[in-house]
Amino acid sequence: MWLSEKMAEQTQKQPAADLATVTGGSAAQGRSEYRDFSLIAPWGVAYRPPDAARAVLVESTKGMVCAGAVVDDTELEPGELLLFSEGGACIYLKNSGEVVINGQTFAAKGAE
Repeated sequence: MWLSEKMAEQTQKQPAADLATVTGGSAAQGRSEYRDFSLIAPWGVAYRPPDAARAVLVESTKGMVCAGAVVDDTELEPGELLLFSEGGACIYLKNSGEVVINGQTFAAKGAE
Protein backbone atom coordinates (compact mmCIF):
# COMPACT_ATOMS: atom_id res chain seq x y z
CA MET A 1 0.00 0.00 0.00
CA TRP A 2 2.73 2.47 1.03
CA LEU A 3 4.76 1.67 -2.10
CA SER A 4 1.80 2.15 -4.47
CA GLU A 5 0.96 5.48 -2.79
CA LYS A 6 4.56 6.68 -3.25
CA MET A 7 4.56 5.59 -6.91
CA ALA A 8 1.25 7.39 -7.52
CA GLU A 9 2.65 10.50 -5.81
CA GLN A 10 5.72 10.45 -8.09
CA THR A 11 3.69 10.19 -11.31
CA GLN A 12 1.37 13.01 -10.25
CA LYS A 13 4.31 15.42 -9.85
CA GLN A 14 5.42 15.10 -13.49
CA PRO A 15 4.31 18.10 -15.58
CA ALA A 16 2.33 17.44 -18.74
CA ALA A 17 4.89 19.27 -20.89
CA ASP A 18 8.65 19.66 -20.90
CA LEU A 19 10.46 22.88 -21.76
CA ALA A 20 13.47 21.59 -23.68
CA THR A 21 16.35 23.18 -25.59
CA VAL A 22 16.55 22.30 -29.30
CA THR A 23 19.93 20.70 -29.99
CA GLY A 24 19.60 20.24 -33.76
CA GLY A 25 17.11 18.93 -36.32
CA SER A 26 14.35 17.21 -34.41
CA ALA A 27 16.34 16.68 -31.22
CA ALA A 28 16.02 18.46 -27.89
CA GLN A 29 17.27 18.16 -24.32
CA GLY A 30 14.96 18.66 -21.36
CA ARG A 31 14.07 16.23 -18.55
CA SER A 32 15.12 13.63 -21.13
CA GLU A 33 16.73 13.65 -24.53
CA TYR A 34 14.07 13.75 -27.26
CA ARG A 35 14.57 12.73 -30.89
CA ASP A 36 12.41 12.56 -34.01
CA PHE A 37 9.47 14.47 -32.55
CA SER A 38 6.81 16.01 -34.78
CA LEU A 39 6.24 19.77 -34.99
CA ILE A 40 2.71 21.01 -34.32
CA ALA A 41 1.41 24.32 -35.72
CA PRO A 42 -1.84 25.82 -36.98
CA TRP A 43 -2.79 24.59 -40.44
CA GLY A 44 -0.92 26.50 -43.12
CA VAL A 45 2.00 27.42 -40.86
CA ALA A 46 5.23 25.43 -41.01
CA TYR A 47 8.27 26.07 -38.87
CA ARG A 48 11.44 24.49 -37.57
CA PRO A 49 12.82 25.97 -34.34
CA PRO A 50 16.51 26.91 -34.53
CA ASP A 51 19.16 25.33 -32.33
CA ALA A 52 19.05 26.64 -28.76
CA ALA A 53 15.33 27.57 -29.04
CA ARG A 54 13.30 26.67 -25.97
CA ALA A 55 10.63 24.27 -27.24
CA VAL A 56 7.52 22.99 -25.49
CA LEU A 57 7.36 19.20 -25.86
CA VAL A 58 4.19 17.29 -25.06
CA GLU A 59 3.47 13.56 -25.00
CA SER A 60 0.80 12.53 -27.50
CA THR A 61 -0.72 9.23 -28.60
CA LYS A 62 1.84 9.27 -31.45
CA GLY A 63 4.86 10.08 -29.23
CA MET A 64 6.44 13.40 -28.35
CA VAL A 65 5.41 16.50 -30.30
CA CYS A 66 6.75 20.05 -30.24
CA ALA A 67 3.78 22.32 -29.59
CA GLY A 68 5.78 25.49 -30.21
CA ALA A 69 8.72 27.50 -28.99
CA VAL A 70 8.96 30.11 -26.27
CA VAL A 71 8.97 33.63 -27.76
CA ASP A 72 11.33 36.12 -26.17
CA ASP A 73 9.82 39.32 -24.87
CA THR A 74 8.23 41.39 -27.64
CA GLU A 75 6.42 44.70 -27.61
CA LEU A 76 3.30 43.27 -29.24
CA GLU A 77 -0.04 44.57 -28.09
CA PRO A 78 -2.84 42.07 -27.45
CA GLY A 79 -4.32 41.04 -30.83
CA GLU A 80 -1.18 41.70 -32.90
CA LEU A 81 0.78 39.09 -34.84
CA LEU A 82 4.47 38.90 -35.72
CA LEU A 83 5.91 36.30 -38.10
CA PHE A 84 9.70 36.21 -38.15
CA SER A 85 12.62 34.08 -39.20
CA GLU A 86 16.03 33.57 -37.63
CA GLY A 87 17.51 35.41 -40.64
CA GLY A 88 15.67 38.64 -39.79
CA ALA A 89 12.70 38.60 -42.20
CA CYS A 90 9.46 39.66 -40.52
CA ILE A 91 5.82 40.46 -41.15
CA TYR A 92 4.07 42.46 -38.44
CA LEU A 93 0.25 42.77 -38.42
CA LYS A 94 -0.66 45.73 -36.22
CA ASN A 95 -3.95 46.51 -34.49
CA SER A 96 -4.07 49.78 -36.45
CA GLY A 97 -4.53 47.75 -39.64
CA GLU A 98 -1.00 48.54 -40.82
CA VAL A 99 1.22 45.75 -42.12
CA VAL A 100 4.97 46.08 -41.68
CA ILE A 101 7.08 43.85 -43.91
CA ASN A 102 10.82 43.95 -43.23
CA GLY A 103 10.48 47.50 -41.89
CA GLN A 104 8.35 48.87 -44.73
CA THR A 105 4.90 49.99 -43.53
CA PHE A 106 1.77 49.52 -45.61
CA ALA A 107 -1.35 51.45 -44.58
CA ALA A 108 -4.60 49.67 -43.83
CA LYS A 109 -6.84 49.24 -46.85
CA GLY A 110 -8.96 52.38 -47.26
CA ALA A 111 -6.74 54.46 -44.95
CA GLU A 112 -5.04 57.51 -46.43
